[in-house]
Amino acid sequence: MPAILQTWALPVALLVIVNVTATWYNLLSTEVPKPYLDEYFHVAQSQKYCKGDYSWDPKITTPPGLYLVSKLLAPFLGCDTSSLRALNAGAICLICLLSCGILRRLRARNNPINQETKGVRTSEPQNLVDCRARALDAHSALNIALFPPLFFFSALYYTDVMSTMVVLLSYSGYLTSESVAGELSTVFIGVSALFFRQTNIFWVAIFPAGLAVVDVLKREAEHPASPTVGDYKAILHDSWSKGIIYDCSIQDAGPQDYMLFLVSVAISACKNPMRVIRVAMPYISLVMIFAGFVAWNGSVVLGDKSAHTATIHLPQMLYLWPYIAFFSAPLLAGPLLQPVVPLLPKRLQTVCKSNLNVSSKIRPPTFLVSTLFIAGGLIAVHLNTIIHPYTLADNRHYVFYVFKILRLYPAIKYLAVPVYCICAWLTIQSLASPSVGEDAPERKRDDCPTSIQASRQPCHISFVTIWLATTALSVITTPLVEPRYFIIPWIMWRLHVPYSPASLSQHRSTDKPSYDIRLVLETIWVLTINAAVSYTFLYRTFAWPSEPDNLQRFIW
Repeated sequence: MPAILQTWALPVALLVIVNVTATWYNLLSTEVPKPYLDEYFHVAQSQKYCKGDYSWDPKITTPPGLYLVSKLLAPFLGCDTSSLRALNAGAICLICLLSCGILRRLRARNNPINQETKGVRTSEPQNLVDCRARALDAHSALNIALFPPLFFFSALYYTDVMSTMVVLLSYSGYLTSESVAGELSTVFIGVSALFFRQTNIFWVAIFPAGLAVVDVLKREAEHPASPTVGDYKAILHDSWSKGIIYDCSIQDAGPQDYMLFLVSVAISACKNPMRVIRVAMPYISLVMIFAGFVAWNGSVVLGDKSAHTATIHLPQMLYLWPYIAFFSAPLLAGPLLQPVVPLLPKRLQTVCKSNLNVSSKIRPPTFLVSTLFIAGGLIAVHLNTIIHPYTLADNRHYVFYVFKILRLYPAIKYLAVPVYCICAWLTIQSLASPSVGEDAPERKRDDCPTSIQASRQPCHISFVTIWLATTALSVITTPLVEPRYFIIPWIMWRLHVPYSPASLSQHRSTDKPSYDIRLVLETIWVLTINAAVSYTFLYRTFAWPSEPDNLQRFIW
């Protein structure tokens, strides 16, 4: 990669997202100048706020955060439809910036040596690798901002873009807050996030609380090293006597390791209860504030409570996996190709392992795990499939056509469960990070290993467990299936997907490092989806017989 792109990676990423967003915003404003679909309610409500009228439209069920921001900026931007839409166009650019900052903080947080080497002159190869990692961070941040179900709404006046931005701001604060002032800002940002969407409580309180508790218990442990893998009695003993948490990397984990992690956390927390309460206090206060709101309002939702009654909808967690697999197909290439890579020529094997994150440690799901997943999925699909009336009543949404296929024959929804299982395995395995030296005998001597300062440690089962629990809480409580509801779970997963080993190594003989080709493929993929969806929305219109004069458009 040219040195100038490494140095100016973030400005280049921002320039790209600004131009792509501006193009989308201008096209949409020209073709669809009037509010469309839910915009009809949001724009009208915001314009009432701009006039000082705070009466509430009962058809709106989300909090007024978006309208309050519009009211605050109205003296500068105005309050017409075009100006209101511009707020989300600006927010999507900030999401790119925030995502890049979070990726850099995750690297620094996962590599304590970074803190020890500040101010110390490092070797040139290490500096090059550090610079390359920052370029990869910027590229990943750009791809996150281009995520199709999110980017589409950057030119419309919906709550999703601004809501996502505030949640990312909260996560960024969690990664940096280590003082009382930082904890207060965490609470303030968390409350702000609740003004945009009620389910944000799980991502600004439960998710960081779980991560914070695990972090503090690890720091409080008498010895940082974990006991021998598989020695269950020693693991449980050390959890109580030394406060050690069993937290292995994903590529080394089996189903029993997740259970051991949960048990070790519970035991270690019992050993240090006051420390756990202290670190979780900002997030506990957020939950208490939210509980107070629910008690005062009489429900989680505002407005029409009958149409959005909270319920248990377990298949939502099944729909998550093909959602991630579809939008992030290039990132899942490694686990997907792993079974066939050993059959390829030696040179192609090296290319796949270096550039597509194919690891010899990736194992297919065990028979027990597959059986339990499929059995549980079949039971959930049979007993708990909920199709909201809104889903079947509106053929403008893509979900309408997904469920039309699933309902085509009674057996289809059951036959989809093994597909969910495969997608789930691919998604989790994509978080596994093969070390650069994993295939040392196959690698050439003139390949320099990844700098400790630039590489990220493998993703651990603690993150997967907390991410899954938070995602479940946020989606299984709603009967309505919408792609927008999975945006934040996808982003949190995407922020922790590791880079390919070759993209963070230096080849001495050519001095030309590889690049993570998956990021390039991901950019092409999301741009293709965005182009197709945008074109369909703008130019593939249709009309209902009941409203022949109104053009209808396809939307997420």
